Amino acid sequence: MEQTSPQVQPSPVASVHSEGRTRVLEYGDLIVRATPVSSGVHTEIEVANTYERDATYSVQISIADGEGWTAYNRFWLQDVPPGKTRGDEAVIGSEDMGPVPQVPKIYVDEFTPIVDQE
Repeated sequence: MEQTSPQVQPSPVASVHSEGRTRVLEYGDLIVRATPVSSGVHTEIEVANTYERDATYSVQISIADGEGWTAYNRFWLQDVPPGKTRGDEAVIGSEDMGPVPQVPKIYVDEFTPIVDQE
């Protein structure tokens, strides 16, 4: 089955807010939640497939404190059906890096949908 990246769309505008200790970033079809824990920053992503065919998403998220603490993780969400949502989670960073950010800054380094072709 052939796959291709869809036509380039204008970049969505990121919106960030807090839900208790969790920072939430909404970026188009992507939602990222980052919560400080003792071992790093527990990070959850959720992607909604708004295409008419299955799509696979390559997503790289960086978490930082704005003062030198930065870590990242790549997520790979395969074959998300049209109209469905899929997510994944990971602890990003570690306590070995220094104090875990208590108000994590979230960056979307990559958000690439690959849509199945007929």
